[in-house]
Amino acid sequence: MQKKIESGKLVTKDGWVICPRCNMMKLLRLPPNGKVKAFVYCRHCKQERYLDIDLSLSQ
Repeated sequence: MQKKIESGKLVTKDGWVICPRCNMMKLLRLPPNGKVKAFVYCRHCKQERYLDIDLSLSQ
């Protein structure tokens, strides 16, 4: 069996990544280089997400 990998668009607001599930909580601030690989926990929807962000590839 293969693991289902969820991917989608992340919303950023004022340099913060917003939770993709509840759209309420700020999960973490993006660093200036735009690279993040981390597990983050949303206190609002009680879900843990793995974020793998590399904004340098999208520019």
